[in-house]
Amino acid sequence: MARLLRKIGQLTLGTAVLTGVGCQRDSAETANASTSLTRVELQLDWFPEPAHGGFYQAAERGFYAEVGLSVEILPGGPGGRPTQKVGSGQVPFSMGRSDDMMLAAAEGLPVLVVAALMQHDPQALLLHADNPVETFADLEGHAVMAYPGSAWIPYLQKRYDMEFDLQPMSFGLARFIADPDLIQACFVTDEPFRLREAGVAIKTLLLADSGYDPYRVMVAHRPFAEANPETVRAFVAASIRGWIDYMEGDPSPAHERIARENDHMTPAQMAFSHTEMKSRQFVSGRSPVGNRYGHLDSNRLQEHADLLHQLGVLESPLPLAAYADLRFLPSNRVED
Repeated sequence: MARLLRKIGQLTLGTAVLTGVGCQRDSAETANASTSLTRVELQLDWFPEPAHGGFYQAAERGFYAEVGLSVEILPGGPGGRPTQKVGSGQVPFSMGRSDDMMLAAAEGLPVLVVAALMQHDPQALLLHADNPVETFADLEGHAVMAYPGSAWIPYLQKRYDMEFDLQPMSFGLARFIADPDLIQACFVTDEPFRLREAGVAIKTLLLADSGYDPYRVMVAHRPFAEANPETVRAFVAASIRGWIDYMEGDPSPAHERIARENDHMTPAQMAFSHTEMKSRQFVSGRSPVGNRYGHLDSNRLQEHADLLHQLGVLESPLPLAAYADLRFLPSNRVED
């Protein structure tokens, strides 16, 4: 992926002469401050995009630095493997879905959910506008392209007592565009914009509306979290602050950074994604008592783990402590 290089401003000779001693002192202080920060890495699940906006906002607005952290945000992609990287300890932090973390923990990976990234999952099914499928119950016998192993697949099949022709996911939209009968998993914050820009009329079925609604979450390597609890608390608090600032304030610091690191992200695409996340309350949640940025509900998590066991996705019941620890959340973000 092509990247745009940041331009580095240069001091003029005159300025250097006039302020040479002061600049030397300021440079030394800046260097000392930089080296005093705890360096950690965050592995993204895809190339930089607005779905990562709160992390970039926290970095660009200095929220991580204020809590003593220097966070390197690592882009993902088809081979990003965030769950495997955080599970193996290659990185201390990553992101993903709460159901995937339950499955990873059940398989013995030391992953730990420490905060919510989104209260509701923006994953959906993408259909051509004239496709006769209007509800999830209409999927019987239709070709659906998705990631094999996704837990929402047995959920839909069991809830609606149906089978559909599951096809492995391919990256891109060429197959979908070419086949008017194909249904494809997507994110409502992304693919709909690109298809409409290309003149393709589409509609979507948001998976959360079926009742299958996992969190999207921040994840830590469990041994790292146990050894460095204050670092994890600092990362979580600054990330939540970044997401609030990104969603409720001016998102341009994050968008400018994302555009530098992913030249496929246009201003119009980012504005669409940000608007979708805000209007659908994916990040803030839909609670009548106020926003839920970062919030995790232990009952909701456990109910979802129990559902996966009932579906046979999890072989045995999985207790909350096996995959999540709510003690890293700021106290006002915890609610049992």
